[in-house]
Amino acid sequence: MSGLHITNPALLALKKGLVLRANSLLMTMVGDALAPRKQAVWLGSLIEMAGLFEVSSRLVRTSAFRLTADDWFEVERVGRRSYYRLSAAGLARVLHADKRIYEFELPPWDGLWTLVMLDGRLRASLRQDLKRELKWQSFGQLSPTMFAHPQVDRKSLADILKQTRTQDQVAVLQAQSLGGTAALQSIMAQTFKLPQVAQMWAQFIKRFAPLRAAGLKPHEAFYVRTLLIHEYRRVLLRDPNLPAEFLPPAWPGLQGRALCKALYRDLLAGSERYVMDQLQTSAGPLKKTPRAIERRVV
Repeated sequence: MSGLHITNPALLALKKGLVLRANSLLMTMVGDALAPRKQAVWLGSLIEMAGLFEVSSRLVRTSAFRLTADDWFEVERVGRRSYYRLSAAGLARVLHADKRIYEFELPPWDGLWTLVMLDGRLRASLRQDLKRELKWQSFGQLSPTMFAHPQVDRKSLADILKQTRTQDQVAVLQAQSLGGTAALQSIMAQTFKLPQVAQMWAQFIKRFAPLRAAGLKPHEAFYVRTLLIHEYRRVLLRDPNLPAEFLPPAWPGLQGRALCKALYRDLLAGSERYVMDQLQTSAGPLKKTPRAIERRVV
């Protein structure tokens, strides 16, 4: 164990006002730094990393247990040590999320909308699971059984329907506007709560824009990288990823995305040194930075 701590006041101030729940923080660390490596990592290493954020070992152990029970993780025991990796279902969920988190520039819009219509007889538990996944993919809920979005990864959507076991009770349609955009812009602003999302982006920019990666120690770079993606992911969960045609002027999300990409790029080398030094796996050394991580900031 390294016993490293964060003492830099500017870095400690980053955490001020953030709610860092152990489950969510653990998933940020695993999804961002470990998922592409697909290795089983010693729980003690994860506890040490979470300690940078003042999350106790008890909370990390409890979170790892819960995430295993919810089929996010699977555990491998070697002697008295427990090693955790993403389960097949957990890895699939993380890879879907990656497509949103690290797609810093949005593709051009083809003018089409994707509509997802739920069978009204869909079981409540399945509906809840599907609703959660659709909202993460930025779908807006137009009614209890209707969701819509203009920018959709169709493969991810098909995978979600399969994983939530709803593909036989959901209709997926494509639509195109036949009139002007004024009414549609108003509907989108209300459906996706754009003023609140803009405020979240403004807070994100205010928190991270003053930071510079130069001069940070490896464990400090990892700390900032994790908080950056943790908070970025929280804002993205509420950002509808709308095409420019439906966004207000000077939309702060564009600046927020560019800021995240630039800072992440600057933090990557240092933070990866900490990850490779810190993490112990069940089968030899941790893999060097995979191409899948490097491609995030190309």
